[in-house]
Amino acid sequence: MSRPDDEVAIVVAGHGDFALGLASAVDLIIGPQDNFATVSLPAEESPSDFLARLREAIEDIDSGAGVVVLADLPGATPFSTAARIAHERGGVEVIGGANLPMVLEALVRRQGRQLDDLVKIMAEAGPAGIIRWSPPSEET
Repeated sequence: MSRPDDEVAIVVAGHGDFALGLASAVDLIIGPQDNFATVSLPAEESPSDFLARLREAIEDIDSGAGVVVLADLPGATPFSTAARIAHERGGVEVIGGANLPMVLEALVRRQGRQLDDLVKIMAEAGPAGIIRWSPPSEET
């Protein structure tokens, strides 16, 4: 059970510089964040090395309120590796298909929230942040 002042930790994991790009945008928009980490998967890294680095990142930033791992692609290596860790260790949730609106919503609304509540908020914020704009059609 988390204390009200505990903060759910957020880890963004993804291929190449995906996670670093999201973190850069977060820093620009809302500033540096505590209990927030990124783990990138370069092409040359083995899945076992990535597993060790992701596990270490989760352990390092967990304040006791739990950790949400946001992965870039559902089912891909960052996602499946995070799911493996979540299966082995309590207090870890995994969401695939991470986007910037989801990350920002999580970071600004995580204080004092239970892990499950924050995951629900994030799952709604991701699709809500996707909007298609089309130019007006010309009438003939």
